[in-house]
Amino acid sequence: MVTQEQIARKLGISRQLVTFALAGYPQVSEASRERILATAKEMGYRPNPHARALKRGRTGIIALWIPDQISTHYTRVARELNHLVKQAKHELIVTDVGNDQAVEQVLSHVPMDGVFAVDAPNAVRAHLKSAFGRSIPVISIGAHRPEKTDYVQVDLLAGASAAMEHLISSGFRRIVHATFEQNERTDSGRRLGYEQAMQKAGLKPEYFYYPLSEQQRPIVRQSIQEFIRDQGCPEAIFCHSDDVALGIYRGLRDLNLRVPQDVALVGCDGIQDTEYLESPITTLVQPVAEICETAWRFLLQRLENPALDRQQAVLQPELAIRESSRRVTA
Repeated sequence: MVTQEQIARKLGISRQLVTFALAGYPQVSEASRERILATAKEMGYRPNPHARALKRGRTGIIALWIPDQISTHYTRVARELNHLVKQAKHELIVTDVGNDQAVEQVLSHVPMDGVFAVDAPNAVRAHLKSAFGRSIPVISIGAHRPEKTDYVQVDLLAGASAAMEHLISSGFRRIVHATFEQNERTDSGRRLGYEQAMQKAGLKPEYFYYPLSEQQRPIVRQSIQEFIRDQGCPEAIFCHSDDVALGIYRGLRDLNLRVPQDVALVGCDGIQDTEYLESPITTLVQPVAEICETAWRFLLQRLENPALDRQQAVLQPELAIRESSRRVTA
């Protein structure tokens, strides 16, 4: 790796002058700066981010932790946050933190100023227990409401309740919840909202379970057909995510089942793909732009004042009712 000392030797100048030029100090003449920068580029010099972090007290690097790289929703969040971070002349690095080892590796290898953690409570807990827990602030984002960090929560319990009220009031009775969460004690707002609504209506909860996979849509497309062959066709399906709703939609059409005439369908997240179907899919639209803007503001305020009281925001999803869940009468 090329060093500042090597650049100085090649030019026959002091290392201090090279350091000042590369750091943008105004006392370096424009001619000297251009000469030094050109030589550094020619030699392939790259600054050491760890050294810069020590000198400045800030790295300019922000981490985004997501539980997986399957969800289109997480891609939208990453894109929106990256836009905000880039505008502020910072860099965003995205990491899949599906296990604690991933968290430890990122913290030990990448200097950073702060972390956005989306639907990753286990990773946040691991971070808070680590040696970096006090020095690197975390803004939790998503359905969970953590006890010890700033957070921007989306109230998916209220959203799921609204989606279920829509289905039940439309006359649907056998409503299945498509989910990967098989834990009955899960704190997922979607599953809890579904269960509470079904119990309130005197209906029996029923689940279509699927595995998380990078091939989420194809797997769900196939497995919903198997479910229907074994269990019969439900009247409506409330899905954990829009990606799953899209896979189910195609699986239903493979069986020549019509949406919503034969099966009503509701997703969650509000991704754009749900609008581009013969029967656009009803979905809970998460306010991604507002989520990201609020989280970015919280992080900047936390970096400016580490002693600030805990920052909290609870945002509401919007139920966008479309063709896929409208009751069709003969």
